[in-house]
Amino acid sequence: MRRLRKNTALTIGIIGCSFFISFFSIYASTGSTPAAQAARSYEIQFHTIKLHGQLDYNRLNRMGVTKVVYRVFEAVEKEGGLYFNNTQFNTLQPALEQLIAEFDFKKLNLCAWMMGRKFQWLTDTSLFDYRYENDSRQAIPKLDIFNPDAVRKLIAVYKELASRHIDCILIQDDFTLRYNEGFSSWGKAQFAAAGKVPAVEKLMMAEGTPYNQAWKRVKMDRLNGVLKSLVENCKMVNSALKVGINIYYETPAFPDKAEAWYGHNLKEILDTGVDNIYLMSYQRQIKDEMNWDEERNRAFFKETVEKAYNLCKEKLVVKLQIRDWKTAERIPVEEVRAYLDLIPPQVERVCLTPVKVEDYDYLEELIGVAAKNAKGREEKGK
Repeated sequence: MRRLRKNTALTIGIIGCSFFISFFSIYASTGSTPAAQAARSYEIQFHTIKLHGQLDYNRLNRMGVTKVVYRVFEAVEKEGGLYFNNTQFNTLQPALEQLIAEFDFKKLNLCAWMMGRKFQWLTDTSLFDYRYENDSRQAIPKLDIFNPDAVRKLIAVYKELASRHIDCILIQDDFTLRYNEGFSSWGKAQFAAAGKVPAVEKLMMAEGTPYNQAWKRVKMDRLNGVLKSLVENCKMVNSALKVGINIYYETPAFPDKAEAWYGHNLKEILDTGVDNIYLMSYQRQIKDEMNWDEERNRAFFKETVEKAYNLCKEKLVVKLQIRDWKTAERIPVEEVRAYLDLIPPQVERVCLTPVKVEDYDYLEELIGVAAKNAKGREEKGK
């Protein structure tokens, strides 16, 4: 009898070990578990402003979609502007207010996707930033965030946006200071005051020099200071509002380059009080820019998301592209799902972009685990 019990226990142990080995083998190959995929919430980002009467709330809920990200700007020269009523810049039409009037906030959250600096249609050149290129300073139609007047206008328009019935503001990826930007009179004066040295453009641009290091520090401090003010002022208007920001994949992957290229440091951005970091981990864009094969690209994607999560934790939202930027064609479901499976199970939110209203069938196939589970719960409750 004792031998029988011992053999039985041994058999159960072997079966149990086999199960866990099989399970973790699957987990290791995909990066996340089916249960985690089902529990994950999804956001969908639209580039079109024509959403009125187009949202199937129940169907989106069944897929696990919890938030719609809606564009409220047009960043084109001359004909650009904003899609909500405001007193600071050009209003194209009150599309946001029209969507809010019909939006079902009981079923989905609404996030306004707003530009940061690249107001290409600006005519007031006193607000322009300057870049240094070909040994000369050139005015560019981006708000000069070293200029107090430009910052006041930016904060004012964000406060007006925050006063609308929305759940979130997503700051566009143009809220950066690129390597050759910031050379306005205001920017140079701030550098000179901080470093107690003359603002000589060539020296400030000379990579690796003390001048250049000091200039990067001045730019990051200013960018993060303005971002902190935006977050605080928006929350003064609406304390429940969440503020997120788009960041480039290089920010967690190549921190030194991100500081030089964009003026971004992930930890310092988190310290501004932003609620969410939207990691633009667009798989095809990365592959194209890095010139990698699919295997290397997937490994880099997984590593980059993990690095971002280690810093951001629950604040991280991972973005995946469902369309090719060059052709605008939908990316095959199997390809997008392969990258979804690489996202660690701890990441609670994924944002799919760019989505169109005709993509519902595609989305259901892509994130069908959540949809099937929800449908099963509905049928069980009948």
